[in-house]
Amino acid sequence: MNVVPLGPVVLSIAGLLLLAGLVTAFAINGWLHRRGRTSAETALWWLFIAGVVIARGVFVLRWWPEYASRPLAIFDPRDGGFVPWVGVLAVLVGAAWLGWRRQTLRVPLAWAVLGGMLVWGFGGLVVRQLSATTHPQLPALVLRDLDDSPHSLQGLRGRPLVINLWATWCGPCREEMPVLAQAQQAQTKVRFVFANEGEAPAKIRAFLAQTGLHLDGVLVDPFSRLSQEFGVRGYPTTLFFDAQGTLRDIHTGVLSHATLAAALQRVTPPTDRTVSSTYGVPR
Repeated sequence: MNVVPLGPVVLSIAGLLLLAGLVTAFAINGWLHRRGRTSAETALWWLFIAGVVIARGVFVLRWWPEYASRPLAIFDPRDGGFVPWVGVLAVLVGAAWLGWRRQTLRVPLAWAVLGGMLVWGFGGLVVRQLSATTHPQLPALVLRDLDDSPHSLQGLRGRPLVINLWATWCGPCREEMPVLAQAQQAQTKVRFVFANEGEAPAKIRAFLAQTGLHLDGVLVDPFSRLSQEFGVRGYPTTLFFDAQGTLRDIHTGVLSHATLAAALQRVTPPTDRTVSSTYGVPR
């Protein structure tokens, strides 16, 4: 599971780990301040903001063709595209510069940044190790399409697979559907499946007719078994499997062209990648 439900709100584990690291840094700074050290609270806030902005900025530059047509997506907090190691480097360089400029900040800043990064990094390592150990596979489920024909999910192995879990009542699902539909048309070496969770075929047909979306691979999951299988707590959620049917990534929330392109790179062999703003220019 890549998210944690808090009442009606769903938070990503990556975001919670970042928050845990930030809280740790401020706790260490407060402890040192009570023992006579200069408070580095303001410096820590600036370092945190700079790290996040720079990590986001580098991701945007990397995938700029995908943002060019919708530049406001750069500021969408649901997008989730960052380059973490760049943010870490920015924080370290910034902390070193501040410590050089103000000697009284060296000790509290060094311990606070080190403690925060250790908590964030160790937590991330544990999550990655747990994910690598479980290696979730395509479940042995048979779902039916809108014509009531059965489709075995395990029979979809053989090429990279994207399974989008959605519902017609879900506003964010509607928002991201055109992005996935466009990718499906261009990415012929990737299979896309749209698994509707908990609704009747008639309602799905009406939705597709109303929106004018042309989607292949629409399947009906009336009892939300896929959501139960992968611990999904919010929609839309998109599952990314490699050609062997191994789950490699989960994205909860709206996918932009950029975040979809980045996720596809993790399941698509380099020779098969044709991911761009129009999903037609090889990278």
